Amino acid sequence: MKKITARAIGAILAAITLIGCGSAQKSWITDLDEAKAASQKGKKDLLVVFTGSDWNDPSKNLLTAVFTEDFFKKAGKNYVLCNIDIVQDESLMDQALVEKNYGIATTMGIQAMPTALLFTKDGDRYGSATTPEGIASPAEFIEWLGSFSENRDKILKLKANINKSKGAERAKNIDAFMDEVDPGQRQQYADLIREVLTLDASGEAGLRSEYRLQVAYLDAIALYQTGDMENAANCFVTAAGEGLLDPAQVQEAWYMGAYLSALSGKVENATILEWLDKAIAADPENPGVTQIRSAIEQIKNAPEGATALGN
Repeated sequence: MKKITARAIGAILAAITLIGCGSAQKSWITDLDEAKAASQKGKKDLLVVFTGSDWNDPSKNLLTAVFTEDFFKKAGKNYVLCNIDIVQDESLMDQALVEKNYGIATTMGIQAMPTALLFTKDGDRYGSATTPEGIASPAEFIEWLGSFSENRDKILKLKANINKSKGAERAKNIDAFMDEVDPGQRQQYADLIREVLTLDASGEAGLRSEYRLQVAYLDAIALYQTGDMENAANCFVTAAGEGLLDPAQVQEAWYMGAYLSALSGKVENATILEWLDKAIAADPENPGVTQIRSAIEQIKNAPEGATALGN
């Protein structure tokens, strides 16, 4: 039997404090993974508030005047409360947490402080907004959170429709759900996106071509993030040649394949130009052809051994 460490005991006690017996939180959870786990286990929505406690005046006002003991007492009944603080003075926080918080803010597309995100217990985002100016009390902030209830109900209904359906109908329900998802969240639902290809293998739902291209993007993004531009490009080249996409999608796939190949620096200009020509041929009346022709000229006029595609 493995020995239980003091650290493990501390984590267990912390979890009991945060979610045990249905009691409200008394302070922020500052680790997003911990907050997600508490949300799921406690069957509560998750509120994530991004602040800049040492540089952003609206954040300072919220942290002192709104996020009081009364706020935790009331909001904690319905939400797991998480604060991701983005500090400028890195001496105020453990360096690992500074880097982690910056990474979370980047991944979630946070562009202003303070920003609040709302998630269901299953991790589906239904609210994302910069906190309005003028909120000066816990009651006003909680009332503002309630303004997202319609979005919440819609997301929950769409998710329920997916869970109770099969086959082509499930594919359509996934598509309806994905229409409500922020584009920046799509990778979170990669499994659902891939499932549509199987569910609509016969084409009954009319979604196969659209989702084939989406899968190409998912695969390419994953490779792009590792620096493997060449194989990222091949995700689109493969999709373009399978015969599943409509003309505009084929054009997009050939162009993306050419673009990423140019970025890789490992593909001959002649090959890139060939793919751009195929992109034009796929849908010659598409307005995007103008951009593709411009890219071709950039490559042809680039110095020997270089490409200027996308610059």
